Amino acid sequence: MAQYIHQGEGTEIQSITGHYTVLEEGQLKQGDRPFLYVMGAAVVDSSCCGTGGGRFLNVPGYILSWKQNETIDGFAISEVEPVVNEEDRKAIKAILDRKFPNSQVNFF
Repeated sequence: MAQYIHQGEGTEIQSITGHYTVLEEGQLKQGDRPFLYVMGAAVVDSSCCGTGGGRFLNVPGYILSWKQNETIDGFAISEVEPVVNEEDRKAIKAILDRKFPNSQVNFF
């Protein structure tokens, strides 16, 4: 089990090479298990190697509890079970590819 801290749509997170923005958080089902996905857009604009960007989807895991707690700063916390089975990852990737074509899918 792991905790996922919801950043909220429109949140921009800075890094040394650029930033990314959370565009959407949602739930979909793989079989009878709901999973959490987070769609974002990354921009590389302060790298020594040039600029670029793209859309990505992060999958924190299967949802065990949805926004049951909060951080001190008021961000919601959900509990998730990371997707470790390769067959499940392939099935989830296929679901996300149909809904969000041409996106990079990352599992945590």
